[in-house]
Amino acid sequence: MVYWYLVEDNDELVIYEYYPENRKDKKPGIITVYKSTGDIEQTQPAEMDFSRTIEEEELRSLYRTISEAKDVGDIEKIIADSVGTLYWFYYNHAKQSILNAYNNGVIKEMGMAAWY
Repeated sequence: MVYWYLVEDNDELVIYEYYPENRKDKKPGIITVYKSTGDIEQTQPAEMDFSRTIEEEELRSLYRTISEAKDVGDIEKIIADSVGTLYWFYYNHAKQSILNAYNNGVIKEMGMAAWY
């Protein structure tokens, strides 16, 4: 699980710290939301976060599985746009949680995402 906490909210941006496993004894990651565009980025990875690069065959396998369940559109374009993407494990979960709230007009003071 990952916890995130509001650090700053001004006219231009919203800044959060995120803590993998809520380990506040470790260096937090920084997530920035730009209000003018709605873009979100990892400004700094958390000490406990880890990343890996997504390879083409892994994406093809994933999208084959998804396409069996529903129409996902142009799989070749999705794969081409995603190959080599650096995936941060905890950040991506925090990012999705923050974006869901932000896109609904909510800037939360804190939040948590859990998965299994």
